[in-house]
Amino acid sequence: MRLVIKISTLILFIFIQVNSFSQGCSTCRAQIINSTNDDFTVGNGLNIGILFLMVIPYIILFFLFRKKLLNIYKSLKTNS
Repeated sequence: MRLVIKISTLILFIFIQVNSFSQGCSTCRAQIINSTNDDFTVGNGLNIGILFLMVIPYIILFFLFRKKLLNIYKSLKTNS
């Protein structure tokens, strides 16, 4: 019975469409609207900001779990 509930919930989440109102922050939108087509600095700045937001959580996780990661690396190194 639990399997049926899990599968039906998964199917429900897949087929229900939710209107998303996340078009971006107003500052980013204003910069893009006010920039000219020849000005590539705005797009590059936004791309760097997106990369910054993507990388920071991985760096934090590395510092939180560095001892475990080093132990795993050492155990793999001794086994081979």
